[in-house]
Amino acid sequence: MKRKTRFPIGLEFIYYADKSKLPRRIIDILTTTNSSGEVVKVEYLVQHQFLGQNVSETMVDVAIARSLEPEVFALYNK
Repeated sequence: MKRKTRFPIGLEFIYYADKSKLPRRIIDILTTTNSSGEVVKVEYLVQHQFLGQNVSETMVDVAIARSLEPEVFALYNK
């Protein structure tokens, strides 16, 4: 199974489950490969500001896709 990244670094969005509606930005793409070199897992390193400090977390593709507006999601869903 070949996995690829769908969203680019620098994409900003508001996470759907965040009540404070803080904007998040993708700052890195993390991939995990198996012994034969196939990418088996793709995660996005996302960052937002909270009380003046940068907070980083990893998110999967589906969480970001659910957070995007339909017009923006259509640009990346090809």
